[in-house]
Amino acid sequence: MLSLLSLALTSALVPALAATPERPHLTPWVVARPAGTAPAAAGSAPSTLSVNAPGLLVEVRASEIGAAGTPDQVRRLFEETRGAGRRTGLLVELPEVTVPENAREAEAVTADSLVPGLGPLLGAAQGADLFVLSLPDLSGEIRSRRYLLMKAAAIVRSRSPSSRIAVLFHQPAGGGLFPPEAKELLSEEAAAFVDLLGLDLDDASTTPAAVREAADGLSFARPLLVTAPAVAGAGALLDLAARFSGVDAPVVAAPLADPAGVPLLDRLGALLAGDVNRDGRSGSARTPEGKALSVFRFAKGTDLGGVVLVTGADAAGLEARGPLVLELDSPSYTTAEVFDLATGRSRSFDLPKSGTPRLSLTTANGPLAIVLTAREKAPSEATRAATDVTAVRGLTVEEILAKHQAWRAGRDARWTRFSATNRTSYRFRLEGFPTTFELTFEGPFFYERGKGFDWSWQTTYFNGVRWKGKKAPELPLLQPEKVSELPLNLTFNEAYRYELDGEGEADGVPTWILGFEPSEGFKAKAIYAGKVYIGKADFSLRRVVARQLNLTGEVQSVDETTDFSEVAAPDGGPPLLLPVATRGQSILRTFSRTTTLERTTDLIDVRLDPSDYESRRAEALAGNQVMVRDTDQGVRYLEKQKDGERVVVQDEKTSRLFGLGGVFYDDSFDYPLPLLGLYYIDLDFAKKRKQVQGFFGGPIMAGSYNDPNLFGTNLDLGVDAFANLIRGDDTLWEDGEKIEETTVKARSFAANLNVGYPLTRHLKLTGTLGGTWRDYASGDDTDPAFAVPSDHLVTRLEGRLSWDLRGWNAVGKYSLNLRSRWDPWGYPGNAEWDEGKDQFQLFSLALAKTFDLPRFQRIDTSVSYVGTSNADRFSKVQFGYFGGTSLRGFRSGSLRAEEAVTAKVAYGVVVGKLFRLQALYDHAVVNDPAAGYDWVNFGGAGVSGQFSGPWSTLVQLEAGLPVVGRNRGQTGFVLYLVFLRSF
Repeated sequence: MLSLLSLALTSALVPALAATPERPHLTPWVVARPAGTAPAAAGSAPSTLSVNAPGLLVEVRASEIGAAGTPDQVRRLFEETRGAGRRTGLLVELPEVTVPENAREAEAVTADSLVPGLGPLLGAAQGADLFVLSLPDLSGEIRSRRYLLMKAAAIVRSRSPSSRIAVLFHQPAGGGLFPPEAKELLSEEAAAFVDLLGLDLDDASTTPAAVREAADGLSFARPLLVTAPAVAGAGALLDLAARFSGVDAPVVAAPLADPAGVPLLDRLGALLAGDVNRDGRSGSARTPEGKALSVFRFAKGTDLGGVVLVTGADAAGLEARGPLVLELDSPSYTTAEVFDLATGRSRSFDLPKSGTPRLSLTTANGPLAIVLTAREKAPSEATRAATDVTAVRGLTVEEILAKHQAWRAGRDARWTRFSATNRTSYRFRLEGFPTTFELTFEGPFFYERGKGFDWSWQTTYFNGVRWKGKKAPELPLLQPEKVSELPLNLTFNEAYRYELDGEGEADGVPTWILGFEPSEGFKAKAIYAGKVYIGKADFSLRRVVARQLNLTGEVQSVDETTDFSEVAAPDGGPPLLLPVATRGQSILRTFSRTTTLERTTDLIDVRLDPSDYESRRAEALAGNQVMVRDTDQGVRYLEKQKDGERVVVQDEKTSRLFGLGGVFYDDSFDYPLPLLGLYYIDLDFAKKRKQVQGFFGGPIMAGSYNDPNLFGTNLDLGVDAFANLIRGDDTLWEDGEKIEETTVKARSFAANLNVGYPLTRHLKLTGTLGGTWRDYASGDDTDPAFAVPSDHLVTRLEGRLSWDLRGWNAVGKYSLNLRSRWDPWGYPGNAEWDEGKDQFQLFSLALAKTFDLPRFQRIDTSVSYVGTSNADRFSKVQFGYFGGTSLRGFRSGSLRAEEAVTAKVAYGVVVGKLFRLQALYDHAVVNDPAAGYDWVNFGGAGVSGQFSGPWSTLVQLEAGLPVVGRNRGQTGFVLYLVFLRSF
């Protein structure tokens, strides 16, 4: 799936004199078919294999992969070869396969689902030293062949982590060495999955230099693997391997017409044990006729002598057996031990201290190996044999991701599905409200790789209080467009590009941090961007921090962090890392405001491949609880039909009707306000992604309409209205004394036109053009000489900026207000009235944060500053139960301010999952010179309770009273009781 792009290099310092690991330099491999036999051994197998020991490469063609006997044949050949002291390798010809484009199907790909029979074959070859993935046909879709190569390599690596992996291309029929499609297939991402770049030669006489030049055009300086047509015998294979070793082709393989001479390869491998490299010192060999023969020199670590190989062939690879004279570079050697590789016999020669050393030898039996012993030198002449290594090349992004894919393939080979208990909590904070509302679903969770999940809402909690209804209410499912391409999943598409973003830790584990962004073809789709944390020790996935891009509808931003933890493995082996905890935040543009939705998901009691998976899932499906299923379109309700079957409801439930009954009282009203009505909400009104809500509750009515994507843009347009038909008392207090003679009864009707636009993912600007009709009447004890304000319309132009991130919410407001009429009010000569006060300004800044604690405990906090300019009694900030300047326990219209700083805190705890108890305190420091308040303290305290009531209702009870400022006349209490029921 993913494009594992962007090359990024990094260096890691190591101590001085650190040694680089040994790597093969010259290893001839004999190619055999599954039905063949392994060449005979030269003797007993060595206890430790040389890094340059020869090997047997078993070639399995595409038609043989699924054959029932192939794995046993490979296993037999490997046993025979290992018994002979040789290395083992498997060459698999990958067939054309159908690659799943669907992300779910790609997620569930295994070796056998990719290529039938590949799983048992790789199992038989497990622990092999070499795996060669052959691609004989590149005429099909290159992306599918690339996916096949990467997926197969990852599966191989997961089963045999220390093996070397090669990709093998074949010469095209039209000429040339590598097929033209090879460069596109072997992108940087795909190249990181293999160690060797292979070429199957049509002609063994092709020059190594030509192959090296062509290979560098595909992947510069990558070690080569070369396969060739059948050669006569082991001597010819050795000569071919020696010639290609000079261009960094450590692996050369070919079938042998006569395998009898293979032991000579074992003997050379033993002589080349250890750290071997090409030796640049000169050496020549000629026949008596003066024909030049091939001579190859190898340096062994810090040994100044080295090994000379004479294969008995000329530079073109043609056999030239018989006498020869070997001439060395200088008299720097004391002895030369000559090994006849075919027979195993050896003879030692002393070399003179002066002159050019010459040895008369013969290749009548086959290739010769000459081991030279360096002449001891004085310390002043000694050549430094070791160098300080101060740094080694770091891993590239592609290498990190390729190793991660191997880790993932190994993990996924050990499990198929799991069951768990899913506990997901959603915390809602509405812009302008100081508290949050929490909704939690908990129940059995069933996941099968490649199929998504089924989840039963067995238990529901509202603010931690257990819902007593027969089943959970089916609420609108708030979710962004489903992202089908996930970071780090290896699928057919190339959705992401990566870059190294440093190093860090995830839960104390050292990690590589890789940043990822959508690739060019996916930038306009529903896709993620973010960071992944990959363990340095085993390349495991430890954490994913992601943000969703190209959101549509009402969703403004989505941020998620997923952590991986150990889960007991079903095979009893080491535990497996799976995503068991997710923390996220979404910002929704709802009804011209932002709603912050925080989500916490924990998978509890995760059981991999449990024996009762099917029975427990069937039990959940047969039950009456609400269930949801993860589909390609997103999470959908899984409704139970009359016949008991469950079906996915693709028509999202976006609307809900609630009944509400209760009472509200504070003594600014003549009597308690009855609350009896209906509340309706639809987040996809008329199936056009419009939002509608309405509340009718006796004397209080409200409604809203919002289009979150006006004309298909991120601009939202909304209209809202509010009316309270009952007048409340607006009372004046001066120096703590209530002035009954100036009490005014007031009510208002408001409507607003809102236009909003998200400036960034977490910042939204909203403009409002509003109108509020205010009418006034005299109170019961109002002095007839006191003139009440004239009824008028207030036109308001407001700008609002809201910011939400990681549970923090900040809102700033500024508004210009114009009264349509503003006649003198109060007693004649009232100094507070001024005709210029038909215009006034209001402004505020608020910051809120909720702290979530274990067991549904929660602390809600907020601070704010509110201010006015050119305001009077009827335009100042007023405190009460409702609104952004609410003050717990204070009756409406009794306290006002030109300026104020407020702070609110609430602590809630759940008692036995049956009752939620919350302690509340609000504090305000008020500046209102007209009332005699010079930054005076007021505070209100209260308690609230929440519990499940009869008939599947949720009951909310709250009471509060002033506790600071009572000496200034702020007495009384506020009571709120409401029953809520979902229909």
